[in-house]
Amino acid sequence: MNPEKVLVPSVTLIVGCGVSSLTLLLLIIIYISVWRYIRSERSVILINFCLSIISSNALILIGQTQTRNKVICTLVAAFLHFFFLSSFCWVLTEAWQSYMAVTGRLRNRIIRKRFLCLGWGLPALVVAISVGFTKAKGYSTMNYCWLSLEGGLLYAFVGPAAAVVLVNMVIGILVFNKLVSKDGITDKKLKERAGQMAVPLYGITLKCTKCGVVSSADVSATATSNAMASLWSSCVVLPLLALTWMSAVLAITDRRSALFQILFAVFDSLEGFVIVMVHCILRREVQDAVKCRVVDRQEEGNGDSGGSFQNGHAQLMVG
Repeated sequence: MNPEKVLVPSVTLIVGCGVSSLTLLLLIIIYISVWRYIRSERSVILINFCLSIISSNALILIGQTQTRNKVICTLVAAFLHFFFLSSFCWVLTEAWQSYMAVTGRLRNRIIRKRFLCLGWGLPALVVAISVGFTKAKGYSTMNYCWLSLEGGLLYAFVGPAAAVVLVNMVIGILVFNKLVSKDGITDKKLKERAGQMAVPLYGITLKCTKCGVVSSADVSATATSNAMASLWSSCVVLPLLALTWMSAVLAITDRRSALFQILFAVFDSLEGFVIVMVHCILRREVQDAVKCRVVDRQEEGNGDSGGSFQNGHAQLMVG
């Protein structure tokens, strides 16, 4: 066997996973640096979504070198199963949150915990049932660290992923109809509740007004635009996510084919760039938050150390 033919796919996987992970890490760093301005349910969901993809990329690379170690390979396959499903579930969580925003449903900590249960808990439940039912015999083979193609265990990934895509499509249609319908968010009280989409998980943030960030009076309008942005994000990211993980499965199970690994590298890299583009570069909130961050740093450098209201940012913590 020509060693170069074996090396090229491995390099391709490293490039694809590396580019995707680096772009998503950059996104997380940007969000953390301006977190006090954009701390919201949507931002928390996005960071968890990025972490699931980064973890999947790392496990794909680890699994390529651990096929001879049965225990580690089984663990890699199980966690890959978990993180693949969790990435789909976090897209669904964003759609669910958008639906609750446009319908004006007041959310509390119990509902917010359900977001976490859907994003991490549901995939963990599916993997736990699969491992318990098969006694982990279907995880990993002699050639790859992934679900065995024999015995039907692969459907434990394909089935839930397909169901999530279907439910996400239904929620997307409902959100779109709500946004364009005549009876959209017309009631003032519903607007105020829907505006909580821009409200942090544990407090109410009054944005920096002098740097152009959305003020508290514009919260309801921001909620509607955020819901539309989340809908558009799901329409773009979800198909790309499905193509990425489908090509990843093919690349993992057929390591001799450079085509599948190249396709995965392309889709994975493109996925990272698209997520950064949609949720950072094109997101007005992030642009305004960066501006406000720059203004605050300039004021700190100039020795303008007034109260939090003087530097344009105030935060009211609620229980």
